[in-house]
Amino acid sequence: MLWEELNWAEFEKIVPEKRDTVILPVGTIEAHGVAPLGTDNMIPFEMARRMADDLKAVVAPLVSYGITRTLLAYPGSLSVTADTFEKYVTEIMLSMADCKFRKMIVLNGHGGHIEQFGRAAREVWQAKKIKIAVVHWWMCCDDIVERIYGRAGGHAATDENAAIQAIRPELIRRDLYSDDMVYNQPQGFTIYPNPGTILAYKENAGYLDFDQNKAEAYFAAVIDRVKTHILDIFKRWERLP
Repeated sequence: MLWEELNWAEFEKIVPEKRDTVILPVGTIEAHGVAPLGTDNMIPFEMARRMADDLKAVVAPLVSYGITRTLLAYPGSLSVTADTFEKYVTEIMLSMADCKFRKMIVLNGHGGHIEQFGRAAREVWQAKKIKIAVVHWWMCCDDIVERIYGRAGGHAATDENAAIQAIRPELIRRDLYSDDMVYNQPQGFTIYPNPGTILAYKENAGYLDFDQNKAEAYFAAVIDRVKTHILDIFKRWERLP
């Protein structure tokens, strides 16, 4: 149920009677180790696509350009300013609210957007009274990667690499990988540019595992976890006037 593939007359019949929720996937373009530059876009879009029917949702077009900071020096990485991004996504969300949706799920694929979406969601909810949940998927699923792989993830690390391997395994460049690519970023450091494109934030974390079965199990568990939380939020929203 992709928004951009619907005719306007189809959209009018579907929203909100048959589908009262919109899912907005958002990411950025930046270096991701041996995974593609569009990793932060591909993961939330595929999650949205797989969850749409169970959530009775329409999947909005992906917002694919975001705020890239410490990895901007690596070839192919792109960025917009924080102010531009926040204003742009706020206006998109306001416009979506005018399309008669009752609920909005923002599926964020990039850690650099957390503050901006906190403000944007509050502004849109106050202005339009549409119920909004912003999901930073990797944060609510950090225990899943440890359960399946026995270690924590990170940026372009075990978790994100597994998600892309589950979606598009042919895009993972195993031939480029070695364990010394994983940079364990010390606490208390802000570094421009970051000295690695695979980043771990815990000891003995982040190392890649290219087992396809594990990757598919991981991504399925992530989708189930996020979907379960969203459905619970929907039920609790029903209690509100």
